[in-house]
Amino acid sequence: MKNKMLCLVCSVLLVMALSVPVMANQKEIPEELKSTIVYDENGKVDAKYYEDMQYKLIDEFEKKVKKEKASKIKDGSFSTQSINVVPGDVFVSFSGTTSGIDFALVGHASLVETSGGVWCISSWPGSKSPSGIDGVQYEYRYWDNLSKVYGLRVNGSTSTSRQNAVNNATAIVSKSPRLPYNWFFLNKFTTNSYYCSQLVWRAWSDAGINIDRFPYDTVVSPAELTGSHMTTVYYKD
Repeated sequence: MKNKMLCLVCSVLLVMALSVPVMANQKEIPEELKSTIVYDENGKVDAKYYEDMQYKLIDEFEKKVKKEKASKIKDGSFSTQSINVVPGDVFVSFSGTTSGIDFALVGHASLVETSGGVWCISSWPGSKSPSGIDGVQYEYRYWDNLSKVYGLRVNGSTSTSRQNAVNNATAIVSKSPRLPYNWFFLNKFTTNSYYCSQLVWRAWSDAGINIDRFPYDTVVSPAELTGSHMTTVYYKD
């Protein structure tokens, strides 16, 4: 009987642990945007809808890149300094997924901190992080030898706005204690935790440029940073 009671208590605590952060995060979502969240017939977040949307955007983006003239997009490795990577640029890749509370996030995104892309800033779940660390962190030469990497430059950016975006990301990564990974992908508005593309979007948004392809919803996936009216692809590998 004691064992059954213990299991029951543990189950209740687990449900509470999962529901409390979700409820807290939902409070940070602007009221006018809460209605944009898509639910399935059972009243749960429609994970398939959000995952399908990401793959649709990725497919659309990759087809567009293939059609671009070679003179517009450079091939090669930026680790050889053949690519002019500047602070404030954005790197994205669509390999790998991370399952959050609501749906799976496809790919990864980082903000370039230093010229050449040697240092970047992003956020990782501890189980997938190259450093083994959970949350917002620096990346050192993470992108050098990866395949299917895209370099994006923010349209309309200046040296000042790019530096502001970098400063914003640096302020986030410098917080102590370290800000954790945001598992609730549908809340891009929280500043208490971050997932990768949310951090990149926030750094640029606070610099005055919104690079979210769908600014009217509550999520910002790596694929949503690729809208042609917001960013331009200058590099692919």
